[in-house]
Amino acid sequence: MKSIIYKINLALLSLCLLFSCSKKWEDHFGGGDGNAQKNLYEVVSEHAEFSTFMDLLNKSGYGESLKASKNYTLIVPTNDAIAAVQDQYNFSDTAVIKSFVGYHIINSVYNVNPGVDTVKALNFRNKYVEFTHGTFDGIQPLQSNLVASNGLYHVVGQPLKPLQNIFNLVRTLFEDTKQAEAVNSFDTAYTEGDVLYYKYSPVWYSEVRRNMTTENRKYTYFVVDDDYFETAYAKLRPFYMTSYEEGNTHRPDSTTTFFAKKALLRDFIVEGELNAEQLEQELISVSGTAFHLDPTNIISRTKASNGVVYRVKRLDYQLSSQIKEIKVLGTNPIGFKQADKRANTFYREKRDNNGNIYNDIEIYGHGVTSFYAKYRAVGMNVTKYKVYGRAIMGLAGDPQIATFTQYVQFFDPALATVANEPDQYKRAVVNKLGSNDTRMAFEVLPLNHDEVYLGEVTQDQYGNMPLLVMCNATGPIILEYLRFVPIIQ
Repeated sequence: MKSIIYKINLALLSLCLLFSCSKKWEDHFGGGDGNAQKNLYEVVSEHAEFSTFMDLLNKSGYGESLKASKNYTLIVPTNDAIAAVQDQYNFSDTAVIKSFVGYHIINSVYNVNPGVDTVKALNFRNKYVEFTHGTFDGIQPLQSNLVASNGLYHVVGQPLKPLQNIFNLVRTLFEDTKQAEAVNSFDTAYTEGDVLYYKYSPVWYSEVRRNMTTENRKYTYFVVDDDYFETAYAKLRPFYMTSYEEGNTHRPDSTTTFFAKKALLRDFIVEGELNAEQLEQELISVSGTAFHLDPTNIISRTKASNGVVYRVKRLDYQLSSQIKEIKVLGTNPIGFKQADKRANTFYREKRDNNGNIYNDIEIYGHGVTSFYAKYRAVGMNVTKYKVYGRAIMGLAGDPQIATFTQYVQFFDPALATVANEPDQYKRAVVNKLGSNDTRMAFEVLPLNHDEVYLGEVTQDQYGNMPLLVMCNATGPIILEYLRFVPIIQ
């Protein structure tokens, strides 16, 4: 009997709590205006001051969504608010209407709170509206946190302005600049017979365009004067020389122009939406290039949906920051002399005597004369590099405890037709003693935690540099990394 009474009391308590929570929802969001039982579509349709927005809502095709049971947040501009910007929009164009209306409809429920930091809310146009300290993209609401049966609505006296992302903004607002011309050049259309082909380079997308179009992160982008753009491009171009013919329709992503322009354009993008104070600090582009901006060179600032675009006269780069060092990790081989020595190949995670964890490769006890692991240095510029290596041996558990020598050899395209693979890797180098050679000796000493200087190698075309790490006789191979440091005159 007591058990039954307990369950009844528990059920009554649950009902009370449910009623209480519902009541608190209305009290918290200001839902005492009689609209809490109506959906968002009905709320807009029954208020005369929203009639202009209602007309646009019906024309946009989004009205049915606001009748659904799914929860939304609606930011409703008044008739006066839309009338004030009527001449800025072509509301006879359905695409314009969808963009305008969709910008004001947000997936899920978001209230505004003057004490809360920025919350980014995704709208129907796949753009993010920023709810910041009681405002929407900086616009103060006339009324806020009003309850409908399928969400919340807020009333504004100024419509939200659909913003372009950085990519589209640069191509429209700054379309006459050399920089915008360069951005446009990466989407290549060409014809073979009667067929139109469209080339869209994955490398261009991943390194540049994605950062200009991604909506869920903020970026700062700089558009420079034409003279500066052309000067900066001319300075970079020699470091990106390739053998591919310019105008090559089949491989437009392999020419000198492609790589040089891509490298320059990615240096105009900085992660985060930077304010005037932050611009006075050293800036780091998404590619890791450090540069400075003199505030007197700022011409304008334009808000984008995913950040901000600054029109500036110039930026101050150092070539030594733009042409970067390359590192090849020992744990990333692309092949071996023969494939049957996996049992002798160890990918290790170890802790050195300084307490630092590192990863390396050790090939031990393979019994093959001149065994080698193949590697590839990626994105090597046309310049001379100093080469350094690190290999640690002699720690606890290491079977190799005595000094040994291994060799680093580089692929020579002129020897590509030579039958014996190792003989293809005899590019001319300068060894650590300053003498001309075809390989670099890499002496590995017990418990040496320092980098070892190996010599210099020259890359005469932009791109990848295949290389071998070869054992001496049947000795071991140990490698944490090789580091290539460009020599910039």
